[in-house]
Amino acid sequence: MSHVLDNLLVVAALLASAVYALFKLGPRALRRAALSRVAGWAVRTPGWFGLRSLAARLDAAARQPSGSCGGCDNCGSEGGAAQGSPPTNLPASDSASLSAALSGNGSEIKIPLASIGRRQQR
Repeated sequence: MSHVLDNLLVVAALLASAVYALFKLGPRALRRAALSRVAGWAVRTPGWFGLRSLAARLDAAARQPSGSCGGCDNCGSEGGAAQGSPPTNLPASDSASLSAALSGNGSEIKIPLASIGRRQQR
């Protein structure tokens, strides 16, 4: 019986690791959908489980606007550097492509690979 329990614990740890990696590295839409679904499941549980506050927190996390870090409420709504002009130390062609990428309407900022410079060797 101990062998079976050991195998189940290893499988559970590997599954938890895979879910965590998918949650952290996956697309934001997947994270929001997963949080919403788990919050819905927590709401449907009986009241004596005490999962109502967890469901409220998960629902709030799923509805949180996608800021740059996701840690506070106001960093995504401010129009700081992401909507401003591109950095001034770039060449003119890179500056134009970077400003075109920053003005996109998508939820993620796409920076062309050619505009990312390498560190200078000493």
